[in-house]
Amino acid sequence: MPTLQSLSLSREGADGNAVEEAPSSELPLMCQLANACRRHFIGGGNPSPGGVNAVADIMNRIRAQDLGLVSNGQKLRHIEFVDVLETPEFTVGIFLIPEGRFLPLHDHPGMTVLSKVVFGELLVTSFDKSDYTKPTSQRDFEEPFSAVVRSAGEVVGSEDACKVLHPTCDGNLHEFVARTDCGLLDILAPPYDFEGGRPCNYFQVVEGTPDAVAAGGRNGGQLAVGSVVKMIATEVPNDFYTLRRPYTGPELTERSNGSGGDETGG
Repeated sequence: MPTLQSLSLSREGADGNAVEEAPSSELPLMCQLANACRRHFIGGGNPSPGGVNAVADIMNRIRAQDLGLVSNGQKLRHIEFVDVLETPEFTVGIFLIPEGRFLPLHDHPGMTVLSKVVFGELLVTSFDKSDYTKPTSQRDFEEPFSAVVRSAGEVVGSEDACKVLHPTCDGNLHEFVARTDCGLLDILAPPYDFEGGRPCNYFQVVEGTPDAVAAGGRNGGQLAVGSVVKMIATEVPNDFYTLRRPYTGPELTERSNGSGGDETGG
């Protein structure tokens, strides 16, 4: 599988008026994606299955070049985040993750998330709480709770379909470890909102196989899919930070809605 090493972002020079007048199928894929999100991820609640499928269909066709990502022949050095599009109903972003670095185990309270690797490979480990009826609280920092393993060190690359998780299933708690330098396109619907009851919480495996506990679940350890482990909530890991990079891919203004949205249905 071809991979990109270090990346720069370059604008594709899309003209606003031209985007507005072009048929949807001729729009850059990122404009189609933005239109689909605006169409289906409205109202601030969780989107319908048809809406998720419509967005995922476009997302599955997106590659690094559609985001304006190009190789300059050097390895990535830091985890970087590109804020592509932010609205009260959804957010679109890109994580650039160097080989061996990770996004620690975290959750998405009441959220639907679509994640697509656009270059490189990730190892994905995910869990679901045994009980989603109670939000994460101070008690979870003190007393372990049960979670079911949904994936354990699963290799996901740019040729794989996007991963979709839901508020109470399909691995709402997950972590990513970069097997190679990689890029991850991420959509949250609705987005994190601390005051709205959707904070980003971090976790660590504390009871399970010895290897899994030692790694905190990272890389999947020796976890078995379908097994039950114990975990606790933690503070943000001290060694985890991200640098910001500007988005300079195709322009995603409201005017790109002028074509009438995507043609995938839903």
